[in-house]
Amino acid sequence: MSDEGRIEEEALDETVAEDEPGNAADVVEEEMSPAPSHFSRLAIEGVIGVGKTSLCHLLAERWDAALVLEEVEENPFLAAFYKDRQSHAFQTQLWFLLNRYRQLSEAGIQQDLFHKITVGDYLFAKDRIFATLNLDADELGLYNHVAGILEKQVANPDLVVYLQASTDVLVRRIAERGRSFEFSMEPAYIDALNDAYNHFFFHYDKTPLLVVNTDEIDFVAERADFEEIAAQIAATRRGVTYYRPLRTKEKAALRDRGRPEKKSG
Repeated sequence: MSDEGRIEEEALDETVAEDEPGNAADVVEEEMSPAPSHFSRLAIEGVIGVGKTSLCHLLAERWDAALVLEEVEENPFLAAFYKDRQSHAFQTQLWFLLNRYRQLSEAGIQQDLFHKITVGDYLFAKDRIFATLNLDADELGLYNHVAGILEKQVANPDLVVYLQASTDVLVRRIAERGRSFEFSMEPAYIDALNDAYNHFFFHYDKTPLLVVNTDEIDFVAERADFEEIAAQIAATRRGVTYYRPLRTKEKAALRDRGRPEKKSG
């Protein structure tokens, strides 16, 4: 596997946060992480099906944050794209590019006076991941011209969180959520997309970056998993941090091991 495909490996200017006894996993039951004050714009990223939007909703509720969510199902070309990517890639990608630009421009103009934090489920620059993967040379040339103009007018977030998962886990999660327009999505496409995301974020250096491996956790069903991620986000301030949580069952076993045994009788 290439270095880009193994984004969890150590790199320069990074911190590796292991989930161990005495870390965030042990304190989430006692004290929930407060809303961070060192950033106001947070972007949650990851491949289709990894849980970006779900985490955004949880964080918005937890920190009383404003939401900027990608309008995926509004794209009129998307269903046709998944059935025939080559024929419908350009119009699908251009729609996403322009719609993401509109959303982020409006969010920047309409400063939310009632929320200190804005959480979004995409990074504007990641649009190029899909463009590079799906467009032919001529289409990509035109796309890059338009995207280059728009990118200069969109502010970067203060922090990016990249939710990482294996292709098998992504395919399972996509099937479980049951979106009809995703039924024709091929596992090989998800695998190629996963590699492209890893390559992109291996080289990403525009903002602080937190990479979270989500293979063995369920932050939607398990509150402790979510609080742990929220605490890690709040603690990330600079460089690149790779966070490898313990699986939920292992954390429960550690907590039980640290509790005194109940005496019978």
